[in-house]
Amino acid sequence: MDDVTARLRDSLYTVVGLGVLGIQQAQVRRRDLRRDLARLAVELDERVDPILDDVEARLPDDLRPLLVQARSAARSVQRTLLGRPSR
Repeated sequence: MDDVTARLRDSLYTVVGLGVLGIQQAQVRRRDLRRDLARLAVELDERVDPILDDVEARLPDDLRPLLVQARSAARSVQRTLLGRPSR
C-alpha cells in the first residue's frame, strides 16, 4: 500500500510541476506577443500617421476636428490594448 501511495504522490507532484511549467511558458509567450504587437503598432503608426496628417490637412475646417477626435480615440484604444499608460 505504501508503494501505491508513493507512486500516486509522485504522479501528483509530476502533474503539478508540469502544470506550473505550462503556466510559465504561457506567460512568456504572452509577454513575447505583447512585445511583438507593440512593435507592430509603432511600425503601423509610422506608416499611417503621415497619410492621416496629409488627409487632415486637406479636409475642410469643419471636418478636421472629427478626424482629430477619431485619431485620439484610436490611440486610446491602442494604449488600452497594449497595456500602455496614457500620455
